[in-house]
Amino acid sequence: MQNKPAKKSSRGKVQPVKKPYLKGNAFSPLALRRGLGVFVYIAVSALLFLFMGQLMVLDVAWLRVAINIAVVVGFASLMYSSGVNRGENDVSFAEIALTRQQEGKPVSKDDLNKCFHPAKGYVTMFFGALPFVLLCLIHALAATRETYSLGALPAWLSAYQNRLDISLALHYYNDVKAFGLADGVRIITRLLVFPFVNIAGQGNPDGILLVERLSPLLVLLAPFFYGVGYQRGEAFRALVHGGIASNAKSTARRQKKKAAARRNEPKQLV
Repeated sequence: MQNKPAKKSSRGKVQPVKKPYLKGNAFSPLALRRGLGVFVYIAVSALLFLFMGQLMVLDVAWLRVAINIAVVVGFASLMYSSGVNRGENDVSFAEIALTRQQEGKPVSKDDLNKCFHPAKGYVTMFFGALPFVLLCLIHALAATRETYSLGALPAWLSAYQNRLDISLALHYYNDVKAFGLADGVRIITRLLVFPFVNIAGQGNPDGILLVERLSPLLVLLAPFFYGVGYQRGEAFRALVHGGIASNAKSTARRQKKKAAARRNEPKQLV
């Protein structure tokens, strides 16, 4: 079946031209290796929140919410763009692989793994985010509502610690809880979903608890758009073919007009 050349709509938009390609494997060692890129994106975002997160904490509620939503959208857009590039490249490779197969040339398993599959992007993003999802899941199952804790003992009260009638009341200031593994997991989890913690607000323990309970899903939100972008790679590749076909048709039309103009030119008499 021959593909029709792309036509431009009344608004001048290029019409996509889909070409056949060899469908690859969704699950492959290549998809897992690419997951490392998603892993790095998430890890770098957590580090950025650690060092620059204070800029996202504001007292004005609507401005704080707007800034943190913008951060989430920006991160999701970055993941989407990365997925689109991967998907378009894989479709291009899959088209070449199909041509080779039709010519009777062998297509190796590694080549098949490099070919496009609509679900490959979701597999890649899931395996890349899996370590963080498991970490958030561990904390989500053990998360509890934050309660008020006493600060440091004021200096002027230190002199009363030796009085029996007052020392018992001041004993709570000396009851210091050691930093444990659970505290470390909580800090990492909050860094991974830092914008959502900010949206809930530091003075909202119920909201923060809800964010922590939903953290395994929230940490997947931005990486999910990597899969969406990868799947859209097929459509973007079709637009590339549409643009090439449209340009070729325009060039042929201009050449035809030039040839007709030369034929209509009056011949010079000798």
